[in-house]
Amino acid sequence: MIKLIDILQELFLEADPKTGTGKKPKGSNRRLYTDENPNDTVSIKFKTKEDIVDTLNKDSFKNKSHARQSQIINLIHQRVRAAYGKAKDTEVKSRLKRALDYIETRKESSKEKTQRLNKIKETSDPQSGKSSPYGSSYAPIKSKNLDEDTLNEKCWPGYTQKGMKKMFGKKYPNCVKK
Repeated sequence: MIKLIDILQELFLEADPKTGTGKKPKGSNRRLYTDENPNDTVSIKFKTKEDIVDTLNKDSFKNKSHARQSQIINLIHQRVRAAYGKAKDTEVKSRLKRALDYIETRKESSKEKTQRLNKIKETSDPQSGKSSPYGSSYAPIKSKNLDEDTLNEKCWPGYTQKGMKKMFGKKYPNCVKK
């Protein structure tokens, strides 16, 4: 009987890899996956608002990309929200409420920064200002109110627009040589 238990324990120990795979191993009784890149880890504290402020002011946090910082902020938000929901003591609940309010403001500012970065990414498209690929006869111009299915582009010099044509589900100006 003891040997059977030893064999089962060995199987479970073998099922858990020493290095992270990012996935839960088959046959493992662990609920979480192993850390793929432990160097990318930021230790967090979220017991009080001050703990969260200290965590977000660490160099190990500030040196991460914005996407990774957003992940960490979301993680802290989820944990504080869960702790606040489970808290029974009024003192603990008020402390966690302050922490939750703070991390929600940080989360909102992170969302706004993501939106700003996405707008910058859209406007600094490497294709903008260049002709469309495959030898089409028009050059793109920027317009603020574009319909998703219609592209308003002016024709190259020496070409005139004769209606619209549909290609790949979008409408393009039909540019014809003069």
